[in-house]
Amino acid sequence: MSSIAHDTALQTLAALEHRLQRVRFLLYGTSTAADPDTNVETPADTTTTQSIASRLQALQSSFNSVLSDNKPAQELVALHALAALVLSHAPSYQATAARLTSLQDLPVPDPSSSAALIHLLPRLQRAAHRQEDQQQSIAQLRHQSLALLARWYDSAIIGMDDCWTEWEARLLDQEKIVRRAEADKRQDEHPL
Repeated sequence: MSSIAHDTALQTLAALEHRLQRVRFLLYGTSTAADPDTNVETPADTTTTQSIASRLQALQSSFNSVLSDNKPAQELVALHALAALVLSHAPSYQATAARLTSLQDLPVPDPSSSAALIHLLPRLQRAAHRQEDQQQSIAQLRHQSLALLARWYDSAIIGMDDCWTEWEARLLDQEKIVRRAEADKRQDEHPL
């Protein structure tokens, strides 16, 4: 730890110990606890060789012993915690109050327009149901269109392809027959 931070921590601890002694004096009339068996070190008793963590822990236990012995002190700490909580949220309280004040400036809507909207609610619900039915019908029509397109592709495109293939095979067969007949005719006309 740097020297400045160490010195600051030691000064803070000394100030806290001093405040705790003042609280003890206000509560008990002495700087030590009402119980003489309690062994609390004063700032004069603490040494700089004692670690900051151990001094802080000793301060915390001493503070807890003051709280456990004194009900008004417990209530005071609880009130202090509540005050800190309220103060930490004070800006949001102010912002909420400003918003609520601005709401007071808004005019109240005409009740007849609200009543008209309430009367429109059944029509809106029927329109919503009709829209759902139309969406289902559209989805069903899309499915049927896809099935028809697949059937048309199978029958028209693939079927025509099969037909053209068959016609081409027949044409080739007929062409072979015609060539043979022409070859036979040429042989009959020009025998060797």
